[in-house]
Amino acid sequence: RAPLRERIAELPPAAALPQELLMTYLRYARQFAHPALGKAARNRIREFYLKRKANDHKAASQIPVTPRFLEALIRLSEARARAELRRVVLLSDVEDVIEIVQAGADFTEQLPDDPIRKGKTKANALSDRLRQFMERRVRTGGGREFRDRELREVAGPGVKEEDFDKAIRRLN
Repeated sequence: RAPLRERIAELPPAAALPQELLMTYLRYARQFAHPALGKAARNRIREFYLKRKANDHKAASQIPVTPRFLEALIRLSEARARAELRRVVLLSDVEDVIEIVQAGADFTEQLPDDPIRKGKTKANALSDRLRQFMERRVRTGGGREFRDRELREVAGPGVKEEDFDKAIRRLN
């Protein structure tokens, strides 16, 4: 059997269903098609899941293998069978889902490693650190007045002047 990507590429654009007909079809499928996993499909899902689980490693860039991943494989396979109004999930449905999952894993490996602004800004993180320092000092009876020099020491030597000023403004 040809891979899913090739089978989809062979379809002419004119073969697409009109949106209204597609919506009616999907409503019908949701209401009347409730496929159950066939024996071959169940075995293939189990085999794929256990293989991925055995190869799962924290440092790998693959999708984490959890029970939720197994449930997703089952739900996607059922949805694939439901799209064709079948009562049983076939091995071919599972193979298509596995191909989609692997294509998605290949795609995530191509994404850049650098996060795009993940977490707090430097000024926000610094203001949180300064606030924690001040609260600790007030609780221990050290007073409510803070000198600029003390706060700069808490901030550390690598903090830029503008980040420190932003953090202080946020605290005031």
